[in-house]
Amino acid sequence: MIRYKRDREKLEEMFGGTKDILFLDIEVAGKSAVLVYVDGLSDKNLFDRNIIEPLKKAEDLEDITCDEINKLIFITDPIIVAKDIDEFALKICDGDIGLLIDGAREYMVLSLRSYIMRSIQEPPMSVNIKGPREGFIEDMKINMTMIRRRLRTTDLRFDMFKVGKYTGTSVSVVYIDGVADPEIVKEIEKRIEAIEVDGIVDSSYISRYIEDNKSSLFNQVGTAEKPDIIAAKLLEGRVAIVVDGSPIVLTLPFILFEHFQASEDYYIKPYRATVTRILRLFAMLIAIMLPATYVALQEFQYQLLPLKLLVVIMNSIHGVPLTPTLEMLTLLLIFEVLNEASLRMPKYVGTAISIVGAIVLGETAVNAGLLSIPSVLITAISTIGLYSVPDEVEAGSVLRMGFVVISGLIGMFGLIVSFMVLTTYLVGLKSYKSSYMTPFAPLLPSDLKDTLIKCNQIKMTKRPYSVSTSNRTRAKKLNTRSDKDNVK
Repeated sequence: MIRYKRDREKLEEMFGGTKDILFLDIEVAGKSAVLVYVDGLSDKNLFDRNIIEPLKKAEDLEDITCDEINKLIFITDPIIVAKDIDEFALKICDGDIGLLIDGAREYMVLSLRSYIMRSIQEPPMSVNIKGPREGFIEDMKINMTMIRRRLRTTDLRFDMFKVGKYTGTSVSVVYIDGVADPEIVKEIEKRIEAIEVDGIVDSSYISRYIEDNKSSLFNQVGTAEKPDIIAAKLLEGRVAIVVDGSPIVLTLPFILFEHFQASEDYYIKPYRATVTRILRLFAMLIAIMLPATYVALQEFQYQLLPLKLLVVIMNSIHGVPLTPTLEMLTLLLIFEVLNEASLRMPKYVGTAISIVGAIVLGETAVNAGLLSIPSVLITAISTIGLYSVPDEVEAGSVLRMGFVVISGLIGMFGLIVSFMVLTTYLVGLKSYKSSYMTPFAPLLPSDLKDTLIKCNQIKMTKRPYSVSTSNRTRAKKLNTRSDKDNVK
């Protein structure tokens, strides 16, 4: 049973006189009562009309309980009972309204949340010509609703957690019961529950704690900005993690070749999707390997270049004071600085800086004899290729600089060995029972239908073997022969 005066004083002490927590004193059936809430997180009109007025008009109450108060007020969500004063205070911090009544036996929590949020719009990194355009926002409830709209099944599960000592951030683990592997779900939830940190500001904080190899350069947790992508991954047997305050939803398990897939691939003809996926892989390889290859050929194996191309390069580098390795590293650093400046500056100014910087600085440096034209061209091609796979920009930027240094020291042999070491490392990575390089290592022929080659959707009747799942069957195999006979 609550003690009104003592609990009110304790609440005031816990909140320390902060001005955004309001204490509104009223009388309910002749009893002293107080409503405690965060200013700005509740709909004031509904608060006045549906809660305060009915409570003030209440007359004799036989027993001041949650059920009796529910009969008086007009709100959609039923009143929640907090088990103690600490939970009561946390609910208020979450944006709910706390109700203390002298003589009541329960800590009553009313939900009437309403605050300004960003509208649903197409996310900046997942722009489609065809397909759905709505993206996640920073409100967890809306993000969960968008997922629920696409998966209208009683098997969809949302398991809730609170993470962060001071932020108390809501985190939801989402999966389809009967499709997702229960062991993977339990392991993810176990790792989330084990997180002890002051605060969780974004979903990227969670990903650092739950990935298998925390020191790896490569992302081992998938990310998505659109509900259609999350719905498709859940149907494959993956698990999603929604974090309040973040428009990015995490997915597990995650494999490398998901980076080369786009949601639009599933809304266009498979032939076109196959071509674009191969182009993305080719562009990524060019982005990482081309600068290092150019340095190795120029420093050590120039005899491998065609004679006419060698003459052009020799004429271009004549008088350049920097060695090929230093020249390439300088150019890569300049492009990284330009990229950072264009991202951090205001939108229109940033665009001007990136264009003017790339053209004016490059032209001036070449005319001054500080840099060569082939090096500028190769760096530009590498940078463009790098952004064909946006999720791998961080790892790609570091790798191409590392390969340039190795090529400048050892040459083509060092570059080839480094690439083999990198491939071996990637083959050894795992993400929740899934090999990072699957379905190529280990080879899973059935999963090749949706990697670099995109087969027709009707042929993919099984869920990917790359992901551990409780239910492998996804669709009934289409009998094309009988269909043709029916048409005739």
